[in-house]
This record gives sequence, structure tokens and C-alpha cells, in this order.
Amino acid sequence: MIRLRGWDPVLGMNMRNARIAEQNPSAAIRLVNDKYATKQALTAVGAPTSPTVALLRSRPEISSLDWTGLPDCWALKPNQSLGGNGILLSFGRRRNTWYSSSGKRITREDVTDHLRRILDGEFSPRPNDWAMFEPLIRAHPELERLSHQGLPDIRVICRGDRPQLAMLRLPTRFSGGRANLHQKAIGAAVDLATGRITHALVGKEPTRHHPDTGEPLIGAGVPHWPEVLDAARRCAAATGLRYLGADIVVDAERGPLILEVNARPGLQIQNVTGRGLATTSAQHRRH
Repeated sequence: MIRLRGWDPVLGMNMRNARIAEQNPSAAIRLVNDKYATKQALTAVGAPTSPTVALLRSRPEISSLDWTGLPDCWALKPNQSLGGNGILLSFGRRRNTWYSSSGKRITREDVTDHLRRILDGEFSPRPNDWAMFEPLIRAHPELERLSHQGLPDIRVICRGDRPQLAMLRLPTRFSGGRANLHQKAIGAAVDLATGRITHALVGKEPTRHHPDTGEPLIGAGVPHWPEVLDAARRCAAATGLRYLGADIVVDAERGPLILEVNARPGLQIQNVTGRGLATTSAQHRRH
């Protein structure tokens, strides 16, 4: 584990929760728990996010879904899922059959069954949910080569519209293609000024190369970095949160897109970056 600098006090869970209670209104927290409403709020302030191809609110709407209007490649997501659960991805289509990244067939019956599970709240903390189709995001080539399958993303912690820390999360074979640090994805510290990786961890172990691809990590840059930071800065005005984590991906064609806004971002970023977040509210206001 990286030793944090002595003059960067670490933000603990109790202090984080107190900060959230003080700075994040309950209405703003409810907003970001609703992905569709969050996308609308982001769009209203000019923040980049993935469009919605189709939105289904109830089982009867499945029968009226325009199947031919769906793109060949899409992501089907629950509106209020936790931890990225319940996502179904299509990487291509031939006639009425779609295909997963591994080439597995996804039939219309498979999609219909998945829609029912989403709408019945199987992946949501609520008894019912909505289902969204979005265009499939494909990682920018510069990030794709640093990753093992999956979709790498950038977490930026902001206080108001001021980015504080940033890290790049890179899927590994061990993480099953997910950018989840608890599943041994790589956490790579990103310098706010340059957008370049300064150091990286797999779990608690430092690494200079991706363990699966062998690609060097230190010094690699995040493409479109100024636009990534600009997207993160817009999240506070869009949502009303004053302390947040913005999860951003860089699409190969569309550039930076805000994937999610977190009202209760985790604390692992401090270990990854070697920087603490425990500055007082008074210090923040003076800046």
C-alpha cells in the first residue's frame, strides 16, 4: 500500500459520511440514483453522456419495442442497479440475432427475458425498475491497449466543480473484464495537470506494466484529458452534489462520456493516488 504524504490527512469512512450529510442534499442523492434522470440533468448543462436509444418503464412496453430500430451494438441496463449488475451487451447482429463479445448468440427471447428481469427489479434495490438501451461504448484505442477486455474508466473526485483526485481503472483477467478494484482491476493514479499515469496498483501491489497485456503503464496518458476534467466539473451543477465521484469513459468515436455520478464515492482512490482527501470544509471554501 502506498504511504500517503504526511501533510495529506486521510479521509476515513466516518468523516466521508459526515461530509456527504453536510454537502449532498437528499434530493441530489435521489437524482443520481436514477440513471435516466441523471442523464437528462447532465444533458441540460452540456455535459457529455451516452444517449438513450430506448426506455421501457413496464412489461407491457416490451410488446411495442421497435426491435428493428435498435442498433447492432448496444448496452441494455437497469435504471437503478447497484455495482454494474444486470447489464447485457451486444457487440453485433446478424438478422434477428445479436452476439456477445465472446460470440455467444443473444436471441430476441434472451433480450425479452432480460428486460422482464430488469423491470421486475431483480437488479435494483426497488421492487420495480426501468430498462434502458444505449449505444455500446467502445474504449478509445489508447486505453483499450492498456486494458484486458472490458471497459476502462476514470474516477474523478470533485468538491463542487473542483477536481481533487483522479484514477484510471483498468480491467484485468482476474477482474473478469470489470473495472472493479475489489476484483483486482488495476487502479492507476492520474496526475490532474497532465493526465498521465504516475503509479499503479493491483490490489496492494505496485506495478509498472499491465499483468495480462504487458503494456507499460507509467507515463501513459489519458486521451482527451482536458475534456475529461471539464466533464467532471459539470457534474456538480447538473446534480446539486457538492462532493461527488464522476465515472467517465473515453469512447473511441464520441470522446469522454459521463457514465455515472456517485454521491458516496469510495475511498480507495486515496491508496491508489497516495493522496488524502481530508481537507476541512473551511479550507475548501477559502479556495
